[in-house]
Amino acid sequence: MRFIFQSCLISASVSVEDGRIVANARIFIPSADGSFEDDVQDLCLDENFIDENEALTFARERAMGWIEEHCVNPT
Repeated sequence: MRFIFQSCLISASVSVEDGRIVANARIFIPSADGSFEDDVQDLCLDENFIDENEALTFARERAMGWIEEHCVNPT
């Protein structure tokens, strides 16, 4: 799942590690020229998810929260 939130690109995914569902979110923060290549933040969320949908929703919410906290005025 990819989407834009406050000018940042978020790519959320789910994987299975050791039999557990793990949510991942990669946040691409735009540079002054608008590219997403330099500033990247990775979140790995290992919770007790019921299914992949719950994991994706959680990854999306955590990524948006991270942006709100760390990117007050993204370019």
